[in-house]
Amino acid sequence: MNKPASMRAWCVHDYGNVDKFVLEDLPVPGADAGSLLLQVTAIGVNPVDWKIRQGGQRRMYELKFPATIGRDCAGVVVESGVPEFKPGDRVLAVSDQGRGFQGAHAPYARVPVDFATKIPDGVSDTDAVAFGVAGTSAWIPLVEMAKVGPGMRILVQAGAGGVGGIAVQLAHHLGAEVFATCGPKNIEYVKSLGADRVIDYTKEDFVQVATPCDVVFDTVGGEHHKRAFAALKAGGLQVRVNAIPVDPKPPRDDVRSELANVRCTGERMAKQLELAAKGILKAQVTQTFAYADMPDAYRASETGHARGKIVVTVP
Repeated sequence: MNKPASMRAWCVHDYGNVDKFVLEDLPVPGADAGSLLLQVTAIGVNPVDWKIRQGGQRRMYELKFPATIGRDCAGVVVESGVPEFKPGDRVLAVSDQGRGFQGAHAPYARVPVDFATKIPDGVSDTDAVAFGVAGTSAWIPLVEMAKVGPGMRILVQAGAGGVGGIAVQLAHHLGAEVFATCGPKNIEYVKSLGADRVIDYTKEDFVQVATPCDVVFDTVGGEHHKRAFAALKAGGLQVRVNAIPVDPKPPRDDVRSELANVRCTGERMAKQLELAAKGILKAQVTQTFAYADMPDAYRASETGHARGKIVVTVP
């Protein structure tokens, strides 16, 4: 496949709010050993993306300006630095600015091969991006850390969000009894994902409803994080991702509190896509934007009340 010398891409020249985005010509990178060059077709917008743009993640993701940002993308391989991927392969990938890669929210993106996997037949590029950062942010805490299974009771905070929606489905698939919090507009939606009991956080006390839990999955932080320890049974675990602010020391000695290190490896994403191809996990893409309107997609994510996954399509 031929690639152009340049691309018209959204980038930033400094940390700041969404108004820092500018659309300009940037050179198209090339693949080297251990990387792929993708012609991007779909972009997933996550809270971590705008936190990186704002400068709140500089300890992990230091940007080199001018910078494209963003982590999730799906697309077609144009150049490959490894034999297991060929031009024309459809791929889900996550960029890693912590290792010197630019962001993936551009028409062409160079991505690390260990953070990439082929998209199976039956899964669209638009759906696939739901199983990058968002899907892996649910997979690691529930499958690898909490080892959720039959007979367990789990509380998912913010069950209507991009991460929470997959967590509800995954916990249901693993055989757990699933409780989930959300606002009143999303109650039926979260029920449809497989929650056994949906808790309207504006009217109900999740501690009284869900106690005793084996696991609390926290994507919210703050006062919800503090209060959720009371919902855990002795020996229980509260595991969190992107939940701030939190006190890392639990107020009880008989429970644990752990932070998930979300590494979007190809192996982890492949397992999710396998479940998606079987219809067990369903991508909850609820808002789509054209690439020309990418700043609006970021604005939608920054409200903190977006349902499901926000995806930007690239022509």
